[in-house]
Amino acid sequence: MRNLNYWMIKQAHIVWLASIINIGLGIIIPDFDFFSKSISHVALEAPVFAYIHRAADVIIGLSMCGFAFGIHQTSQSRFSAATLSVFLLGISMISAGIWTLETPLHLLYNLSIFMIIVPIAFALDFKNVVKSSLFESFSVAVTVLHVFMFWLIYAGFVPQEFNGLIQRLWAVPTMGWFGVAAHMLILHQFSVNKSIQPTANASAD
Repeated sequence: MRNLNYWMIKQAHIVWLASIINIGLGIIIPDFDFFSKSISHVALEAPVFAYIHRAADVIIGLSMCGFAFGIHQTSQSRFSAATLSVFLLGISMISAGIWTLETPLHLLYNLSIFMIIVPIAFALDFKNVVKSSLFESFSVAVTVLHVFMFWLIYAGFVPQEFNGLIQRLWAVPTMGWFGVAAHMLILHQFSVNKSIQPTANASAD
């Protein structure tokens, strides 16, 4: 089970790797307004681009759900806010790949708003495992960024002509956080287990 948990956490790097495709895909689409149109608008373009984008969304969502499983098995808490929020965010990403902007089922009625609590919930859940003030500060900063961006959007302060560019820039720390979190948890949780195992074996001898 430990190996499965390791790989469920490790595979979270797929989130940011697949997101590179989604963030940059609009650049190569003919006559696509990369600056004003959001990432989700790619799903309304020619099939070759639309299906690449939608497949990437599903892959990202599945990876997030796998990460949620890994941290659930690793967490010492019965209830993990990090597990729940990551899983719900993953489900919203899968739905974004299945349905387009033309239906409210896209992102499941804005279920993606759970991204706000993902970083800080994870930092709190694994505070005694990761033990990194730098990572905690980074996670808090990403959460504050999410709150600030949602405020800008709902207040109507994001210029329409730069909506797509701003969303893509926002997606970089949003998706990149998963790679950092996976790295930090593996570095501290599983490296500790490996260092303890030889000591235990030596004692037995």
